[in-house]
Amino acid sequence: MKARHGGAIALGAVGLAMGFTLSQTACRSAGSAASTASVATTGSIASLEGHALFMAHCAPCHGVTGRGNGPAAIALTVAPRDFLRERFRYVSTLNGVPTDEDLSDSIRNGRRFGEMPAGPQLTDDEVRVLIDYVREIQRLGWLEDLRKEFADDDDTSPEEIEEISHIRVEPRDAIQVRRPAPSFQRKTETGRELYTANCASCHGLSGRGDGMAKPLDEQGRPISVRDLTSGEFRGGTKIEEIFKRIRCGVPGTPMSAAVALSDEEVWQLVYYVRYLAGQI
Repeated sequence: MKARHGGAIALGAVGLAMGFTLSQTACRSAGSAASTASVATTGSIASLEGHALFMAHCAPCHGVTGRGNGPAAIALTVAPRDFLRERFRYVSTLNGVPTDEDLSDSIRNGRRFGEMPAGPQLTDDEVRVLIDYVREIQRLGWLEDLRKEFADDDDTSPEEIEEISHIRVEPRDAIQVRRPAPSFQRKTETGRELYTANCASCHGLSGRGDGMAKPLDEQGRPISVRDLTSGEFRGGTKIEEIFKRIRCGVPGTPMSAAVALSDEEVWQLVYYVRYLAGQI
């Protein structure tokens, strides 16, 4: 991760000054509560191009410093992600860190049935720069938390804390989604049993999002549990996408990765979710 950011993030004096000025102006116009210090810190580690792209395409909702407090956020029913304090939800890895392809999908296609618009006008290079920029914002959030966590630990050096922060935003390899073998047989009763054991407490026995559990996200806020019968899934409606959501979970929520289930069991769940949605 360090190698990736090294050259792109080191700004010249002119670039740094310009990035900081843009941030200050946007803070004033948006009425942001972000401190000058936090804006300066974000500007100092970001490429000028990444900063400009973020300001143009992301800051109106996600805020100047990525805290989810942009001027447009108040009008949205789905709160924008706070990149410093919240994990990315839709991943294809088991360590809960999105791959570049995961982030590219969100930028390119927006969030399905959410309020993040697609960005097809961006070039591949611009998407690449935005991915690095947003990943670095999240790393800064980890770094801030880690410095607090190790404040009284004299055995852990600042350099080691910095290294840990890079590890926290490094994705593992994406899982391989393989279609079921030709011998696979969808069994509604098996799917129901797996669903009842693993999903019904939140999503409800009928899948309407009315389970007994009232889950909270990582910030302690109530989560609006997805009504599976609607057939509208923010992580995607293709069977491969549903497989990823079950296998990898939804980081930052109580929906953890289903690492204990076999691929066949996950596929039974996939088809049962589609059954609840009336799609089969």
